[in-house]
Amino acid sequence: MTAAMMTFLPMYIGYIPYEEWRCISDRCESILVNSTYDRETMCANNLVVGVDFKWTAARTTYATDWNIYCHDEEKVAMVNSFFFIGALCGLLLATTLFDTIGRKRASLLAALVGFSATLVMAFVRNASQLIITRVFQGCGTFVMFTGVYVWGVEYTPRRLRSAQIVFKLLCWTAGSSILDLIGYLNADWRHVPLIVCVAIVILAVPLLFIPESPRFNLVMGKEDEAKKTLTRFAKIFGKYLSFDITNLSFDNNYTPSYIKQLKDFWHYKRMLKETLLLMVCWFNLGALLYAIGFSWDKLGGSLYVTVLVSQVASLSGSVILFVGVATLGRKRNELLMLALAGACFLLGMLDVKVFGDWTASRIACVAGSVFVASAFACTYLITAELAPTSHRGMILSACSGSARIGSFVGPFIALLYNVLDRRIVLAIFAGMAVLCGGMFSLLPDTTGKSIPDTPDEMRRNREAVREEEEEEGPTA
Repeated sequence: MTAAMMTFLPMYIGYIPYEEWRCISDRCESILVNSTYDRETMCANNLVVGVDFKWTAARTTYATDWNIYCHDEEKVAMVNSFFFIGALCGLLLATTLFDTIGRKRASLLAALVGFSATLVMAFVRNASQLIITRVFQGCGTFVMFTGVYVWGVEYTPRRLRSAQIVFKLLCWTAGSSILDLIGYLNADWRHVPLIVCVAIVILAVPLLFIPESPRFNLVMGKEDEAKKTLTRFAKIFGKYLSFDITNLSFDNNYTPSYIKQLKDFWHYKRMLKETLLLMVCWFNLGALLYAIGFSWDKLGGSLYVTVLVSQVASLSGSVILFVGVATLGRKRNELLMLALAGACFLLGMLDVKVFGDWTASRIACVAGSVFVASAFACTYLITAELAPTSHRGMILSACSGSARIGSFVGPFIALLYNVLDRRIVLAIFAGMAVLCGGMFSLLPDTTGKSIPDTPDEMRRNREAVREEEEEEGPTA
């Protein structure tokens, strides 16, 4: 929830109200005789705030406070995008942190960084300072988000992993919806990050009481700690667990280190190939998701209403994801979600007004965002199940880092609405969804498969699947 809040925070504190202003000069009044109060009128005529017009929006934003509009609009995109530069830097560091100091410590450290940056954001005085805080905020947000996810996957039994990914999507949706409400109710933009800080503290406290992943402890050679955690959880659920009569099955011949992890990608070519394919998919999904997320104000109508409708639609997307994964499996569900997203963007190219200020483009983008978000959530699950425990932190960090590069590009793709026909932008969205589908078609299906702990176990699992497919081939 807090990751969603910190990600989309600038959308509410930096919104440029192009339809909420009035003239204060004769020049502006003469222009408005044959024009309307919109971005095109303001920017095409080089109207100057404080000289030709003044803002009349009920809510302040840093854009109105610091006079960022029209030709300075790229500063807003930079505030949005540099968050993902910070995320990328943090995730590059996390490739070693998750698999050395552990999932728990890395996540809590990242939560502290994210909290501090969000607190400072409420007191910055210019766009440069805001961009710097966004870098640190991005670093903390996605290291925490990725760490908690890896931590959770290693606790979750196979039969519940699809439910876990749906719960993750619901939490993301809830966080975005709560932020939408916070932004709507607060007239002063500086109050919004302060309220988000309170949410970070409330939601991070439970992490202090959850022990480290037993799988991680076993891979690190901490068998006693793993047994202690398993015994503790057995008591919580009213079960009796004694390691006098129960043995743990794991590969205790693997000794992880950062250099060895990197060398393993060379020795295990299949792991390298799958990781590279996943990184391409994550890049495209990150760019697509945030290009849509930061372009709601380009589609007409109220920003708050559009976001709220998209979040309500995401609830149905959670149901679709759960049913899809349960009935079709991971891979086929992923391909279906991407195909439906591409179809929505293509339908959005129709120049049709449906009702009120809702156009086909606006409705299609809301529907498309649901399918993209569902596909992205499923991608987390597939990646976690393909990666071995010894490398899961590194691979998920690398993939998430790739997505952050795409996320950096996303807000700039949203700016294409200002210079290109919207149909071209929607065609780009559709093409990105199709490209992702092509990449995923080359990856193995993880449905019903156990997650490996080491590269050797991963290789044996893939070989077993290939042998099964070869045996079934002649009889099919």
